[in-house]
Amino acid sequence: MTHVRRSPYYPQINGKIERWHQSLKTECIPSFCQLSLDEARRIVENFVHYCNAKHLPNAIGYVTPRDKLDRKERVIFAERDREFHGVRERRRQTRIEAKEDFQRALAQATSCAS
Repeated sequence: MTHVRRSPYYPQINGKIERWHQSLKTECIPSFCQLSLDEARRIVENFVHYCNAKHLPNAIGYVTPRDKLDRKERVIFAERDREFHGVRERRRQTRIEAKEDFQRALAQATSCAS
């Protein structure tokens, strides 16, 4: 690994870190806040923990960066697939039952009309 220095505030070269700084400034500590250094450090620490352990960015498949780093995304994706399959199956069954109910009601209405 090598440390490469780039021009500051030049997102074309250093986009990811510039995006991080933007998020930190807009979402974590608004510019109008007057905080002590300890308060600011605590808030930033909580924000970093949230971003790494709870936030689900779409760029990495809606898994946390911590799970991605720990290589748990395949297990998470497999669990999601199982859950989605169950939901799809329940929806399919509900549609079948609704269709059967409609057909029974239609048959009953036509038999009453005759």
